Amino acid sequence: MDLVTGATGFLGRALVRRLSAAGLRVRCLVRPGSGAPELSLPGVETLRGDLLDADSLEAAAAGAGRVWHLGALVRAPGFLTLRKNTIAGFDALNAGAAGRLARAAARAGVRRFIFFSSIAALGPGENLRDDAPPRPVTFYGKAKLAAEGLLRNCSAETGLDYVILRPAMIYGPGPGSGTWAKLFEQVRRGKAAVPGSGGNTLSVCHIGSLLDAALIAAEKAPPGAALNVSEGAIKVKDLVLLIGELVGRKPLLLKLPVPLLKAVSGALDPLLAAAGLYMPAFIGADKTRILEACSSWSHQCEGLRALGWKPALSTRAGLADALGVKP
Repeated sequence: MDLVTGATGFLGRALVRRLSAAGLRVRCLVRPGSGAPELSLPGVETLRGDLLDADSLEAAAAGAGRVWHLGALVRAPGFLTLRKNTIAGFDALNAGAAGRLARAAARAGVRRFIFFSSIAALGPGENLRDDAPPRPVTFYGKAKLAAEGLLRNCSAETGLDYVILRPAMIYGPGPGSGTWAKLFEQVRRGKAAVPGSGGNTLSVCHIGSLLDAALIAAEKAPPGAALNVSEGAIKVKDLVLLIGELVGRKPLLLKLPVPLLKAVSGALDPLLAAAGLYMPAFIGADKTRILEACSSWSHQCEGLRALGWKPALSTRAGLADALGVKP
Protein backbone atom coordinates (compact mmCIF):
# COMPACT_ATOMS: atom_id res chain seq x y z
CA MET A 1 0.00 0.00 0.00
CA ASP A 2 1.32 3.45 -0.96
CA LEU A 3 0.08 6.50 0.97
CA VAL A 4 -0.08 9.79 -0.93
CA THR A 5 -0.71 13.16 0.71
CA GLY A 6 -1.52 16.21 -1.41
CA ALA A 7 -3.22 13.80 -3.82
CA THR A 8 -5.72 16.35 -5.15
CA GLY A 9 -3.00 18.78 -6.22
CA PHE A 10 -1.42 19.10 -9.67
CA LEU A 11 1.50 16.79 -8.90
CA GLY A 12 -0.41 14.54 -6.51
CA ARG A 13 -3.09 13.69 -9.08
CA ALA A 14 -0.45 12.77 -11.63
CA LEU A 15 1.46 10.61 -9.14
CA VAL A 16 -1.69 8.74 -8.11
CA ARG A 17 -2.48 8.05 -11.77
CA ARG A 18 1.04 6.65 -12.27
CA LEU A 19 0.85 4.42 -9.21
CA SER A 20 -2.63 3.19 -10.14
CA ALA A 21 -1.56 2.44 -13.71
CA ALA A 22 1.31 0.36 -12.31
CA GLY A 23 -1.24 -1.81 -10.51
CA LEU A 24 -0.39 -0.58 -7.02
CA ARG A 25 -2.81 -0.07 -4.15
CA VAL A 26 -2.93 3.59 -3.16
CA ARG A 27 -4.41 5.38 -0.17
CA CYS A 28 -4.94 9.14 -0.50
CA LEU A 29 -5.31 11.35 2.55
CA VAL A 30 -7.93 13.91 1.51
CA ARG A 31 -9.34 16.81 3.53
CA PRO A 32 -12.95 16.40 4.73
CA GLY A 33 -15.40 18.14 2.44
CA SER A 34 -13.07 18.28 -0.57
CA GLY A 35 -14.29 16.53 -3.69
CA ALA A 36 -11.86 14.09 -5.27
CA PRO A 37 -13.50 12.54 -8.36
CA GLU A 38 -10.09 12.48 -10.11
CA LEU A 39 -8.97 9.85 -7.57
CA SER A 40 -11.64 7.34 -8.61
CA LEU A 41 -9.10 4.98 -10.14
CA PRO A 42 -8.39 1.24 -9.90
CA GLY A 43 -6.76 0.33 -6.60
CA VAL A 44 -7.16 3.83 -5.14
CA GLU A 45 -8.96 4.58 -1.89
CA THR A 46 -9.50 7.91 -0.15
CA LEU A 47 -9.21 8.49 3.56
CA ARG A 48 -10.74 11.67 4.91
CA GLY A 49 -8.44 13.45 7.32
CA ASP A 50 -6.21 16.43 7.95
CA LEU A 51 -2.44 16.79 7.96
CA LEU A 52 -2.74 18.86 11.14
CA ASP A 53 -4.62 16.10 12.96
CA ALA A 54 -2.44 13.47 14.67
CA ASP A 55 -5.13 10.75 14.53
CA SER A 56 -5.51 11.27 10.77
CA LEU A 57 -1.79 10.75 10.27
CA GLU A 58 -1.76 7.55 12.33
CA ALA A 59 -4.73 6.15 10.41
CA ALA A 60 -3.25 7.12 7.05
CA ALA A 61 0.15 5.52 7.76
CA ALA A 62 -1.25 2.27 9.14
CA GLY A 63 -0.42 -0.59 6.78
CA ALA A 64 1.47 1.59 4.28
CA GLY A 65 4.69 0.33 2.72
CA ARG A 66 5.68 3.69 1.24
CA VAL A 67 4.64 7.25 1.99
CA TRP A 68 4.71 9.96 -0.68
CA HIS A 69 4.38 13.24 1.19
CA LEU A 70 3.36 16.04 -1.17
CA GLY A 71 0.84 17.93 0.96
CA ALA A 72 1.98 21.52 1.51
CA LEU A 73 1.01 25.18 1.65
CA VAL A 74 2.61 26.99 -1.30
CA ARG A 75 1.03 30.43 -0.98
CA ALA A 76 -0.82 31.78 2.03
CA PRO A 77 -4.50 32.57 1.32
CA GLY A 78 -6.04 36.02 1.55
CA PHE A 79 -5.01 39.53 0.54
CA LEU A 80 -4.05 40.99 3.92
CA THR A 81 -3.26 38.72 6.87
CA LEU A 82 -1.47 38.76 10.19
CA ARG A 83 2.21 38.05 9.54
CA LYS A 84 2.55 35.75 12.56
CA ASN A 85 -0.40 33.69 11.34
CA THR A 86 1.12 33.40 7.87
CA ILE A 87 4.44 32.18 9.23
CA ALA A 88 2.69 29.84 11.66
CA GLY A 89 0.64 28.40 8.79
CA PHE A 90 3.74 27.59 6.72
CA ASP A 91 5.53 26.14 9.74
CA ALA A 92 2.56 24.04 10.85
CA LEU A 93 1.62 22.54 7.49
CA ASN A 94 4.95 22.38 5.66
CA ALA A 95 7.25 21.51 8.55
CA GLY A 96 5.34 20.30 11.62
CA ALA A 97 2.95 18.05 9.71
CA ALA A 98 5.83 16.50 7.77
CA GLY A 99 7.66 15.70 11.00
CA ARG A 100 4.59 14.18 12.64
CA LEU A 101 3.73 12.14 9.56
CA ALA A 102 7.30 10.81 9.45
CA ARG A 103 7.00 9.62 13.06
CA ALA A 104 3.62 8.05 12.36
CA ALA A 105 5.20 6.30 9.39
CA ALA A 106 8.06 5.02 11.55
CA ARG A 107 5.61 3.63 14.10
CA ALA A 108 3.66 1.95 11.29
CA GLY A 109 6.80 0.25 9.92
CA VAL A 110 6.79 2.13 6.59
CA ARG A 111 9.77 0.99 4.53
CA ARG A 112 10.42 4.26 2.70
CA PHE A 113 9.25 7.86 3.15
CA ILE A 114 9.54 10.02 0.01
CA PHE A 115 9.36 13.70 0.87
CA PHE A 116 8.69 16.30 -1.81
CA SER A 117 10.60 19.34 -0.66
CA SER A 118 11.49 22.14 -3.11
CA ILE A 119 14.38 23.99 -4.65
CA ALA A 120 13.04 26.86 -2.55
CA ALA A 121 14.62 25.03 0.41
CA LEU A 122 18.03 25.65 -1.18
CA GLY A 123 17.28 29.21 -2.22
CA PRO A 124 18.37 30.91 -5.44
CA GLY A 125 21.73 30.23 -7.03
CA GLU A 126 23.42 28.91 -10.14
CA ASN A 127 24.59 25.35 -10.78
CA LEU A 128 23.58 24.31 -7.27
CA ARG A 129 24.58 20.76 -6.41
CA ASP A 130 22.51 18.36 -4.34
CA ASP A 131 24.73 19.15 -1.35
CA ALA A 132 24.79 22.94 -1.79
CA PRO A 133 24.45 24.87 1.50
CA PRO A 134 20.75 25.78 1.88
CA ARG A 135 19.95 29.50 1.88
CA PRO A 136 16.14 29.76 1.56
CA VAL A 137 14.67 33.25 1.38
CA THR A 138 10.87 32.81 1.58
CA PHE A 139 8.57 31.58 4.35
CA TYR A 140 7.76 28.61 2.11
CA GLY A 141 11.39 27.70 1.46
CA LYS A 142 12.36 28.05 5.11
CA ALA A 143 9.50 25.81 6.22
CA LYS A 144 10.44 23.17 3.63
CA LEU A 145 14.03 23.20 4.88
CA ALA A 146 12.79 22.88 8.46
CA ALA A 147 10.77 19.83 7.38
CA GLU A 148 13.91 18.24 5.95
CA GLY A 149 15.58 18.71 9.32
CA LEU A 150 12.66 17.14 11.17
CA LEU A 151 12.79 14.19 8.81
CA ARG A 152 16.48 13.66 9.48
CA ASN A 153 15.90 13.87 13.22
CA CYS A 154 13.11 11.33 12.98
CA SER A 155 15.32 8.97 10.98
CA ALA A 156 18.17 9.29 13.48
CA GLU A 157 15.83 8.42 16.35
CA THR A 158 13.65 5.76 14.72
CA GLY A 159 15.62 4.40 11.76
CA LEU A 160 13.00 5.56 9.24
CA ASP A 161 14.27 5.22 5.66
CA TYR A 162 13.62 8.40 3.70
CA VAL A 163 14.48 10.26 0.50
CA ILE A 164 14.14 14.00 -0.15
CA LEU A 165 13.27 15.34 -3.60
CA ARG A 166 13.72 19.03 -4.41
CA PRO A 167 11.76 19.70 -7.60
CA ALA A 168 12.30 22.77 -9.76
CA MET A 169 9.37 24.79 -11.15
CA ILE A 170 6.95 22.08 -12.27
CA TYR A 171 4.85 22.48 -15.40
CA GLY A 172 2.69 20.22 -17.52
CA PRO A 173 -0.75 19.74 -19.09
CA GLY A 174 -4.01 20.19 -17.25
CA PRO A 175 -5.02 22.42 -14.35
CA GLY A 176 -1.88 23.19 -12.39
CA SER A 177 0.22 26.06 -11.25
CA GLY A 178 -1.52 29.41 -11.37
CA THR A 179 1.84 30.99 -12.18
CA TRP A 180 2.24 28.95 -15.35
CA ALA A 181 -1.39 29.44 -16.36
CA LYS A 182 -1.00 33.20 -16.04
CA LEU A 183 2.23 33.18 -18.06
CA PHE A 184 0.67 31.10 -20.83
CA GLU A 185 -2.33 33.44 -20.96
CA GLN A 186 -0.15 36.56 -21.05
CA VAL A 187 1.86 35.19 -23.95
CA ARG A 188 -1.25 34.21 -25.87
CA ARG A 189 -2.46 37.80 -25.44
CA GLY A 190 0.81 39.08 -26.86
CA LYS A 191 2.45 40.62 -23.76
CA ALA A 192 4.36 39.24 -20.80
CA ALA A 193 6.04 40.96 -17.88
CA VAL A 194 9.64 39.98 -17.06
CA PRO A 195 11.99 41.24 -14.35
CA GLY A 196 14.53 43.63 -15.85
CA SER A 197 15.90 42.33 -19.14
CA GLY A 198 14.58 38.84 -18.41
CA GLY A 199 18.14 37.53 -18.33
CA ASN A 200 17.78 35.68 -15.05
CA THR A 201 17.34 31.91 -15.33
CA LEU A 202 14.60 29.59 -14.09
CA SER A 203 15.12 25.95 -13.17
CA VAL A 204 12.19 23.99 -14.66
CA CYS A 205 10.92 20.43 -14.94
CA HIS A 206 8.08 18.81 -16.87
CA ILE A 207 5.80 16.83 -14.59
CA GLY A 208 6.45 13.60 -16.49
CA SER A 209 10.20 13.87 -15.96
CA LEU A 210 9.64 14.68 -12.29
CA LEU A 211 7.47 11.59 -11.80
CA ASP A 212 10.10 9.46 -13.52
CA ALA A 213 12.68 10.87 -11.10
CA ALA A 214 10.45 10.26 -8.08
CA LEU A 215 9.78 6.63 -9.00
CA ILE A 216 13.47 5.94 -9.64
CA ALA A 217 14.49 7.63 -6.38
CA ALA A 218 11.87 5.68 -4.43
CA GLU A 219 13.42 2.42 -5.60
CA LYS A 220 17.12 3.20 -5.97
CA ALA A 221 18.20 6.27 -4.00
CA PRO A 222 20.33 5.65 -0.91
CA PRO A 223 18.61 6.32 2.42
CA GLY A 224 18.79 9.96 3.42
CA ALA A 225 19.56 11.24 -0.09
CA ALA A 226 18.46 14.79 -0.96
CA LEU A 227 18.11 15.12 -4.73
CA ASN A 228 17.55 18.10 -7.01
CA VAL A 229 15.09 17.50 -9.87
CA SER A 230 15.44 19.81 -12.87
CA GLU A 231 15.48 19.28 -16.61
CA GLY A 232 17.62 22.41 -16.93
CA ALA A 233 17.57 26.18 -16.69
CA ILE A 234 16.27 28.71 -19.19
CA LYS A 235 16.40 32.50 -19.24
CA VAL A 236 13.07 34.09 -18.47
CA LYS A 237 13.00 36.04 -21.74
CA ASP A 238 13.87 32.90 -23.72
CA LEU A 239 11.11 31.00 -21.93
CA VAL A 240 8.56 33.66 -22.87
CA LEU A 241 9.71 33.77 -26.49
CA LEU A 242 9.68 29.96 -26.73
CA ILE A 243 6.11 29.82 -25.44
CA GLY A 244 5.22 32.51 -27.96
CA GLU A 245 6.78 30.54 -30.79
CA LEU A 246 4.82 27.44 -29.80
CA VAL A 247 1.47 29.29 -29.72
CA GLY A 248 2.19 31.35 -32.83
CA ARG A 249 2.69 34.71 -31.12
CA LYS A 250 5.63 37.09 -30.78
CA PRO A 251 4.99 38.55 -27.33
CA LEU A 252 6.09 41.98 -26.28
CA LEU A 253 8.38 41.78 -23.25
CA LEU A 254 7.24 44.23 -20.59
CA LYS A 255 10.51 44.84 -18.76
CA LEU A 256 9.88 45.69 -15.12
CA PRO A 257 12.76 47.68 -13.57
CA VAL A 258 14.38 45.48 -10.93
CA PRO A 259 15.68 48.41 -8.84
CA LEU A 260 12.15 49.84 -8.69
CA LEU A 261 10.64 46.47 -7.76
CA LYS A 262 13.17 46.06 -4.97
CA ALA A 263 12.69 49.63 -3.79
CA VAL A 264 8.90 49.25 -3.58
CA SER A 265 9.06 45.90 -1.78
CA GLY A 266 11.91 47.14 0.40
CA ALA A 267 9.71 50.01 1.59
CA LEU A 268 6.38 48.18 1.92
CA ASP A 269 7.61 44.99 3.54
CA PRO A 270 9.12 46.63 6.68
CA LEU A 271 6.05 48.85 7.08
CA LEU A 272 3.73 45.87 6.95
CA ALA A 273 6.02 43.90 9.27
CA ALA A 274 6.01 46.73 11.80
CA ALA A 275 2.22 46.57 11.78
CA GLY A 276 2.29 42.78 12.06
CA LEU A 277 0.72 42.40 8.60
CA TYR A 278 1.48 40.49 5.42
CA MET A 279 0.10 40.64 1.86
CA PRO A 280 0.24 37.14 0.32
CA ALA A 281 -1.51 38.19 -2.88
CA PHE A 282 0.81 41.09 -3.71
CA ILE A 283 4.32 39.94 -4.54
CA GLY A 284 5.45 43.58 -4.73
CA ALA A 285 5.00 43.96 -0.97
CA ASP A 286 7.34 41.08 -0.12
CA LYS A 287 11.07 41.72 -0.54
CA THR A 288 11.94 38.02 -0.28
CA ARG A 289 9.53 37.04 -3.07
CA ILE A 290 10.88 39.85 -5.25
CA LEU A 291 14.36 38.50 -4.58
CA GLU A 292 13.11 35.03 -5.51
CA ALA A 293 11.55 36.30 -8.76
CA CYS A 294 14.54 38.38 -9.86
CA SER A 295 17.27 35.86 -9.02
CA SER A 296 18.71 33.10 -11.17
CA TRP A 297 18.04 29.45 -10.40
CA SER A 298 19.86 26.48 -11.91
CA HIS A 299 20.65 23.05 -10.53
CA GLN A 300 22.82 20.05 -11.11
CA CYS A 301 21.12 16.69 -10.69
CA GLU A 302 24.13 14.43 -10.36
CA GLY A 303 22.48 12.22 -7.74
CA LEU A 304 19.51 11.35 -9.93
CA ARG A 305 21.58 10.97 -13.07
CA ALA A 306 23.79 8.48 -11.23
CA LEU A 307 20.64 6.41 -10.69
CA GLY A 308 19.95 6.40 -14.44
CA TRP A 309 17.45 9.28 -14.63
CA LYS A 310 17.31 11.80 -17.43
CA PRO A 311 14.53 14.19 -18.47
CA ALA A 312 11.95 12.46 -20.66
CA LEU A 313 11.34 15.62 -22.70
CA SER A 314 13.29 18.69 -23.72
CA THR A 315 11.93 21.98 -22.41
CA ARG A 316 10.57 22.75 -25.86
CA ALA A 317 8.75 19.42 -26.12
CA GLY A 318 7.59 19.69 -22.52
CA LEU A 319 6.12 23.14 -23.02
CA ALA A 320 4.38 21.98 -26.21
CA ASP A 321 2.82 19.17 -24.21
CA ALA A 322 1.71 21.60 -21.51
CA LEU A 323 0.22 23.96 -24.08
CA GLY A 324 -1.41 21.20 -26.12
CA VAL A 325 0.40 22.13 -29.33
CA LYS A 326 2.95 20.54 -31.66
CA PRO A 327 6.62 21.08 -30.68
